[in-house]
Amino acid sequence: MAILVNKNGHIFLDFLYINEDDIDKYTIDAPLTHSLVVAKYNNKYLLMFDKWKKYWELPGGVREKDESARECAIRELYEETNQKVETLAFKGLMKFQLKPDNRLESGALFSCEITTLQPFEENDEAAEIIFWDKTEKIGYIDEIDAKLLDYY
Repeated sequence: MAILVNKNGHIFLDFLYINEDDIDKYTIDAPLTHSLVVAKYNNKYLLMFDKWKKYWELPGGVREKDESARECAIRELYEETNQKVETLAFKGLMKFQLKPDNRLESGALFSCEITTLQPFEENDEAAEIIFWDKTEKIGYIDEIDAKLLDYY
């Protein structure tokens, strides 16, 4: 039973609460391709507005060659939002079935608290960032990303 399906047909299949050291044991059928970060500052969630997709989402992205899931999360958070954090907590492993080819992928989910806010600098991917209280009307947020806030 899927957790949810977003408007693009991507299926959030499962969330596994595992030890970070055990990731490789759970990614045989669905390779670990990316990391996402649920970050908070002053009790609000950090979202970025993706220039290409034209909606709000969590910071994160595709792992580079020989990069760990944790290294990917730290790099992507900085590249997309200009935020640096001292500590990331591994929350678990996300499993997805993605359209249009129904491929299976896994992603690592991390969380953090931003203690020192850095000024945002627009970049190739992010037009802006926002700290969201989950109630303010800000426009479309990917349904999967909105659900992932619950795993903070």
